[in-house]
Amino acid sequence: MPGADYDAVTSDDDALLDWLRLLRDFGVAVLRGTPREPLTVLSLAHLIGPARETNFGEHFDVVSKHEPNSNAYTALGLPCHTDLPNWERPPDYQLLHCLENGAEGGDSILVDGFRAAETLRSQEPAAFRLLSGTPIDFRFQDSESDIRFRAPTIALDEVGVVSEIRFNFAVMDAIDAPTNRMGALCRALRAFGAVIREPALECHYRLSPGELLIFDNRRVLHGRAAFDPSTGRRHLQGCYVDRDQLFSRIRVLERPMQLQ
Repeated sequence: MPGADYDAVTSDDDALLDWLRLLRDFGVAVLRGTPREPLTVLSLAHLIGPARETNFGEHFDVVSKHEPNSNAYTALGLPCHTDLPNWERPPDYQLLHCLENGAEGGDSILVDGFRAAETLRSQEPAAFRLLSGTPIDFRFQDSESDIRFRAPTIALDEVGVVSEIRFNFAVMDAIDAPTNRMGALCRALRAFGAVIREPALECHYRLSPGELLIFDNRRVLHGRAAFDPSTGRRHLQGCYVDRDQLFSRIRVLERPMQLQ
Protein backbone atom coordinates (compact mmCIF):
# COMPACT_ATOMS: atom_id res chain seq x y z
CA MET A 1 0.00 0.00 0.00
CA PRO A 2 1.58 3.33 -1.01
CA GLY A 3 1.98 5.77 1.83
CA ALA A 4 4.10 8.03 3.98
CA ASP A 5 5.19 8.65 7.58
CA TYR A 6 3.18 10.87 9.91
CA ASP A 7 6.20 12.72 11.34
CA ALA A 8 7.50 13.58 7.88
CA VAL A 9 4.14 14.68 6.47
CA THR A 10 3.30 16.89 9.45
CA SER A 11 6.71 18.56 9.66
CA ASP A 12 7.83 18.94 6.05
CA ASP A 13 5.79 20.54 3.26
CA ASP A 14 7.66 18.60 0.57
CA ALA A 15 6.71 15.30 2.22
CA LEU A 16 3.10 16.47 2.56
CA LEU A 17 3.03 17.44 -1.12
CA ASP A 18 4.40 14.03 -2.16
CA TRP A 19 1.74 12.28 -0.07
CA LEU A 20 -1.11 14.38 -1.48
CA ARG A 21 0.09 13.84 -5.05
CA LEU A 22 0.20 10.11 -4.37
CA LEU A 23 -3.39 10.25 -3.20
CA ARG A 24 -4.47 12.35 -6.18
CA ASP A 25 -2.81 10.08 -8.75
CA PHE A 26 -3.46 6.60 -7.31
CA GLY A 27 -6.69 7.22 -5.40
CA VAL A 28 -5.43 5.68 -2.15
CA ALA A 29 -2.63 6.22 0.38
CA VAL A 30 -1.70 5.27 3.94
CA LEU A 31 -0.21 7.43 6.67
CA ARG A 32 1.81 5.41 9.18
CA GLY A 33 2.86 6.22 12.73
CA THR A 34 -0.09 8.49 13.54
CA PRO A 35 -0.97 9.18 17.21
CA ARG A 36 -3.59 6.80 18.55
CA GLU A 37 -5.65 9.60 20.04
CA PRO A 38 -9.36 10.17 19.42
CA LEU A 39 -10.15 12.80 16.77
CA THR A 40 -6.65 12.66 15.29
CA VAL A 41 -8.49 11.96 12.04
CA LEU A 42 -9.87 15.52 12.07
CA SER A 43 -6.47 17.12 12.64
CA LEU A 44 -5.09 15.09 9.73
CA ALA A 45 -8.02 16.09 7.54
CA HIS A 46 -7.16 19.71 8.30
CA LEU A 47 -3.80 19.19 6.58
CA ILE A 48 -5.99 19.25 3.45
CA GLY A 49 -8.95 21.38 4.47
CA PRO A 50 -12.09 21.41 6.61
CA ALA A 51 -13.82 18.09 7.18
CA ARG A 52 -17.09 17.75 5.31
CA GLU A 53 -20.06 17.18 7.59
CA THR A 54 -22.77 14.69 6.61
CA ASN A 55 -25.80 13.20 8.35
CA PHE A 56 -23.30 11.03 10.26
CA GLY A 57 -21.64 14.15 11.68
CA GLU A 58 -18.27 15.80 11.19
CA HIS A 59 -16.63 12.50 12.04
CA PHE A 60 -17.90 8.98 12.70
CA ASP A 61 -16.80 5.99 14.79
CA VAL A 62 -16.69 2.64 13.00
CA VAL A 63 -17.46 0.22 15.83
CA SER A 64 -19.95 -2.56 16.39
CA LYS A 65 -22.82 -1.07 18.39
CA HIS A 66 -26.40 -1.72 19.46
CA GLU A 67 -29.18 -0.65 17.07
CA PRO A 68 -26.92 0.66 14.27
CA ASN A 69 -28.28 2.89 11.50
CA SER A 70 -25.66 1.54 9.08
CA ASN A 71 -24.12 -1.87 8.41
CA ALA A 72 -20.74 -0.21 9.00
CA TYR A 73 -21.60 -0.13 12.72
CA THR A 74 -21.88 -3.92 12.96
CA ALA A 75 -19.40 -6.80 12.85
CA LEU A 76 -20.75 -7.95 9.49
CA GLY A 77 -18.64 -8.23 6.38
CA LEU A 78 -19.29 -5.35 3.99
CA PRO A 79 -19.31 -5.81 0.20
CA CYS A 80 -17.22 -3.20 -1.58
CA HIS A 81 -19.18 0.00 -2.12
CA THR A 82 -18.94 3.77 -2.38
CA ASP A 83 -20.20 5.87 0.54
CA LEU A 84 -23.28 8.07 0.35
CA PRO A 85 -24.28 7.73 -3.32
CA ASN A 86 -27.66 8.98 -2.13
CA TRP A 87 -26.19 12.51 -1.87
CA GLU A 88 -26.23 14.80 -4.91
CA ARG A 89 -22.46 15.13 -4.42
CA PRO A 90 -21.06 12.13 -2.54
CA PRO A 91 -18.01 12.75 -0.33
CA ASP A 92 -14.80 12.90 -2.33
CA TYR A 93 -12.11 11.51 -0.02
CA GLN A 94 -12.63 9.33 3.03
CA LEU A 95 -10.16 9.10 5.91
CA LEU A 96 -10.17 6.07 8.24
CA HIS A 97 -7.89 6.18 11.28
CA CYS A 98 -7.25 2.91 13.11
CA LEU A 99 -7.28 3.30 16.90
CA GLU A 100 -7.70 -0.38 17.76
CA ASN A 101 -7.78 -3.56 15.68
CA GLY A 102 -7.48 -6.56 17.98
CA ALA A 103 -10.46 -8.55 16.68
CA GLU A 104 -10.06 -11.57 14.44
CA GLY A 105 -11.01 -10.64 10.86
CA GLY A 106 -12.02 -7.19 9.73
CA ASP A 107 -9.42 -6.73 6.98
CA SER A 108 -10.13 -3.78 4.70
CA ILE A 109 -10.88 -4.54 1.04
CA LEU A 110 -10.32 -1.98 -1.74
CA VAL A 111 -11.22 -2.09 -5.43
CA ASP A 112 -10.31 0.48 -8.09
CA GLY A 113 -13.78 1.29 -9.40
CA PHE A 114 -12.42 2.87 -12.58
CA ARG A 115 -10.60 -0.35 -13.44
CA ALA A 116 -13.71 -2.39 -12.58
CA ALA A 117 -15.83 -0.19 -14.86
CA GLU A 118 -13.37 -0.57 -17.74
CA THR A 119 -13.35 -4.34 -17.16
CA LEU A 120 -17.15 -4.33 -17.46
CA ARG A 121 -16.95 -2.16 -20.60
CA SER A 122 -14.60 -4.73 -22.16
CA GLN A 123 -16.44 -7.88 -21.03
CA GLU A 124 -20.07 -6.75 -21.23
CA PRO A 125 -20.39 -3.53 -23.24
CA ALA A 126 -24.21 -3.60 -23.20
CA ALA A 127 -24.23 -3.73 -19.38
CA PHE A 128 -21.72 -0.87 -19.28
CA ARG A 129 -23.91 1.26 -21.56
CA LEU A 130 -26.94 0.63 -19.37
CA LEU A 131 -25.18 1.50 -16.11
CA SER A 132 -23.57 4.63 -17.55
CA GLY A 133 -26.75 5.84 -19.23
CA THR A 134 -29.51 4.87 -16.80
CA PRO A 135 -30.00 6.75 -13.51
CA ILE A 136 -31.13 4.74 -10.50
CA ASP A 137 -32.41 5.86 -7.10
CA PHE A 138 -30.32 5.85 -3.93
CA ARG A 139 -31.87 6.61 -0.56
CA PHE A 140 -30.83 6.65 3.11
CA GLN A 141 -33.41 7.15 5.82
CA ASP A 142 -33.46 6.82 9.59
CA SER A 143 -35.27 8.62 12.40
CA GLU A 144 -33.54 11.93 11.55
CA SER A 145 -32.70 11.82 7.83
CA ASP A 146 -34.22 11.01 4.46
CA ILE A 147 -31.60 11.77 1.81
CA ARG A 148 -32.06 10.58 -1.76
CA PHE A 149 -30.64 11.17 -5.22
CA ARG A 150 -30.98 9.67 -8.69
CA ALA A 151 -27.87 9.14 -10.82
CA PRO A 152 -26.14 6.54 -13.04
CA THR A 153 -23.98 3.88 -11.41
CA ILE A 154 -21.08 4.79 -13.72
CA ALA A 155 -20.59 8.45 -14.67
CA LEU A 156 -18.65 9.46 -17.78
CA ASP A 157 -17.02 12.75 -18.65
CA GLU A 158 -17.52 14.63 -21.92
CA VAL A 159 -15.20 12.29 -23.84
CA GLY A 160 -16.52 9.03 -22.38
CA VAL A 161 -13.89 8.46 -19.67
CA VAL A 162 -15.15 7.03 -16.37
CA SER A 163 -15.27 9.87 -13.82
CA GLU A 164 -17.33 8.54 -10.89
CA ILE A 165 -18.76 5.34 -9.43
CA ARG A 166 -21.96 5.12 -7.36
CA PHE A 167 -22.37 1.55 -6.18
CA ASN A 168 -23.95 0.61 -2.87
CA PHE A 169 -26.71 -1.99 -2.65
CA ALA A 170 -27.34 -1.02 1.01
CA VAL A 171 -28.77 2.38 0.00
CA MET A 172 -30.17 1.49 -3.41
CA ASP A 173 -33.86 2.33 -3.53
CA ALA A 174 -36.50 0.45 -5.51
CA ILE A 175 -35.47 0.48 -9.16
CA ASP A 176 -37.66 2.81 -11.22
CA ALA A 177 -37.29 1.77 -14.84
CA PRO A 178 -39.58 0.80 -17.75
CA THR A 179 -40.76 -2.79 -17.52
CA ASN A 180 -39.04 -3.77 -20.75
CA ARG A 181 -35.66 -2.59 -19.39
CA MET A 182 -35.93 -3.87 -15.82
CA GLY A 183 -34.47 -7.32 -16.45
CA ALA A 184 -31.50 -5.99 -18.41
CA LEU A 185 -30.78 -3.33 -15.78
CA CYS A 186 -30.84 -5.86 -12.93
CA ARG A 187 -28.54 -8.17 -14.89
CA ALA A 188 -26.17 -5.26 -15.55
CA LEU A 189 -26.02 -4.40 -11.85
CA ARG A 190 -25.30 -8.03 -10.99
CA ALA A 191 -22.62 -8.17 -13.68
CA PHE A 192 -20.87 -5.09 -12.27
CA GLY A 193 -21.14 -6.54 -8.76
CA ALA A 194 -19.50 -9.74 -10.01
CA VAL A 195 -16.62 -7.78 -11.56
CA ILE A 196 -16.09 -5.86 -8.30
CA ARG A 197 -15.83 -9.17 -6.44
CA GLU A 198 -13.17 -10.59 -8.76
CA PRO A 199 -10.17 -11.51 -6.55
CA ALA A 200 -7.75 -10.07 -9.11
CA LEU A 201 -9.24 -6.61 -8.58
CA GLU A 202 -9.33 -6.73 -4.76
CA CYS A 203 -6.65 -5.34 -2.47
CA HIS A 204 -6.84 -6.78 1.06
CA TYR A 205 -5.17 -4.72 3.77
CA ARG A 206 -5.24 -5.05 7.53
CA LEU A 207 -5.01 -1.66 9.19
CA SER A 208 -2.72 -1.55 12.20
CA PRO A 209 -3.33 0.78 15.15
CA GLY A 210 -1.74 4.12 14.29
CA GLU A 211 -2.35 3.82 10.55
CA LEU A 212 -4.64 6.12 8.59
CA LEU A 213 -6.11 5.06 5.25
CA ILE A 214 -7.37 7.73 2.85
CA PHE A 215 -8.98 7.02 -0.50
CA ASP A 216 -11.01 8.60 -3.29
CA ASN A 217 -14.58 7.60 -2.42
CA ARG A 218 -15.85 8.40 -5.92
CA ARG A 219 -13.28 6.08 -7.48
CA VAL A 220 -12.23 3.44 -4.94
CA LEU A 221 -14.83 1.04 -3.56
CA HIS A 222 -14.18 -0.15 -0.03
CA GLY A 223 -15.44 -2.97 2.15
CA ARG A 224 -14.27 -5.28 4.90
CA ALA A 225 -14.23 -8.89 6.00
CA ALA A 226 -16.48 -9.84 8.91
CA PHE A 227 -14.86 -9.75 12.34
CA ASP A 228 -15.50 -11.33 15.73
CA PRO A 229 -15.91 -8.62 18.40
CA SER A 230 -15.54 -11.24 21.16
CA THR A 231 -11.86 -11.68 20.22
CA GLY A 232 -10.89 -8.01 20.60
CA ARG A 233 -11.93 -4.45 19.95
CA ARG A 234 -11.96 -2.86 16.50
CA HIS A 235 -12.30 0.92 16.43
CA LEU A 236 -11.79 3.20 13.44
CA GLN A 237 -12.60 6.90 13.27
CA GLY A 238 -13.44 8.46 9.94
CA CYS A 239 -14.32 11.70 8.18
CA TYR A 240 -14.51 13.14 4.68
CA VAL A 241 -12.77 15.98 2.83
CA ASP A 242 -13.57 17.60 -0.51
CA ARG A 243 -11.57 17.14 -3.71
CA ASP A 244 -11.49 20.90 -4.25
CA GLN A 245 -9.63 21.31 -0.96
CA LEU A 246 -7.11 18.59 -1.85
CA PHE A 247 -6.32 20.04 -5.27
CA SER A 248 -6.13 23.55 -3.80
CA ARG A 249 -3.67 22.38 -1.14
CA ILE A 250 -1.48 20.74 -3.77
CA ARG A 251 -1.42 23.92 -5.87
CA VAL A 252 -0.54 26.09 -2.87
CA LEU A 253 2.27 23.73 -1.83
CA GLU A 254 3.60 23.78 -5.40
CA ARG A 255 3.89 27.58 -5.50
CA PRO A 256 7.38 27.87 -3.96
CA MET A 257 8.65 25.21 -6.37
CA GLN A 258 7.30 27.17 -9.32
CA LEU A 259 9.01 30.36 -8.13
CA GLN A 260 12.44 28.76 -7.77
